[in-house]
Amino acid sequence: MENPYEKEKIQCVLCKHNITVDYKNVRLLSQFQSPCTGRIYGRHITGLCKQQQELVQSEISKAQSAGLMAYYLKEPVFLQDPELFNVEKPIRPHRF
Repeated sequence: MENPYEKEKIQCVLCKHNITVDYKNVRLLSQFQSPCTGRIYGRHITGLCKQQQELVQSEISKAQSAGLMAYYLKEPVFLQDPELFNVEKPIRPHRF
């Protein structure tokens, strides 16, 4: 019999839905980039696992060097996309 009080294992968004990250998928990669500064959000904000976060960072740099993504701004077309995570409420293992 399974334990009914056992908490569900937390998975990142990309692992849960089995999404492969590619530098040509600019719409997905733009979700992990700040719209004003172009900086890549950290793991405590995105909620990604370590492997996926490193993969997203490398794919964003590939897309930027290939000219598919801007360095400092987010494309205005992608500003209306639904959010994968809440930027205002970071995911942290503690209350600080």
